[in-house]
Amino acid sequence: MFSAHEILDIALNIEVEGFKFYREMADKAKDESTRSTFKFLAAQEEEHMVTFRTLLKKFEDEAQDLLNWDEATEYLKTLSEHKVFPDAKTLEEMFKDSTPEEVIKYAIEREKDTVIFYYELLDMLRDYEAKEAVNKIIKEEKKHVVILRELL
Repeated sequence: MFSAHEILDIALNIEVEGFKFYREMADKAKDESTRSTFKFLAAQEEEHMVTFRTLLKKFEDEAQDLLNWDEATEYLKTLSEHKVFPDAKTLEEMFKDSTPEEVIKYAIEREKDTVIFYYELLDMLRDYEAKEAVNKIIKEEKKHVVILRELL
C-alpha cells in the first residue's frame, strides 16, 4: 500500500519531470516564441513543485488521514508503473527526428495525463487545503494545454 507521503511524492515527481521536460524543450526551441512559452511552462511546473513540497511537509505527521485509501490503492499501483514525462535520455531519442509540432502535441498529451492524475488525486484527498491546492494546479495544467495548442 502507498502512504500519503508516497502519493504526494509521485505528484511532486510528475512536476519535476515536467519542469525538466519544458526546460529541455526551451533549450532546443528554434524560435523565441516557443522558447519563451516553454520557459513559462517550466516556471509553472516549478511553482507546482513548491506546492507539493509544502503539502508533503504539512502532512508529514498526519499522512494517513490525508487520503481515502479504498479509492487510492489500486489506482496508485497502476500509476506507479507509469511515468508522465520520460527522462532526458529517452526524450532525446524520442525527439531526434521530430518536428516542433510533434513535440508540442506530445507535451499536450502529457499535460492531459497530468490533469487526469490530479483529478484522481483530488477524489482521494480528504483535507480541504490539499484539495484547494490540487484544484489550483489542475486549473493551471489545463491552461498549459491551451497555451501549447496556441503554438500549433
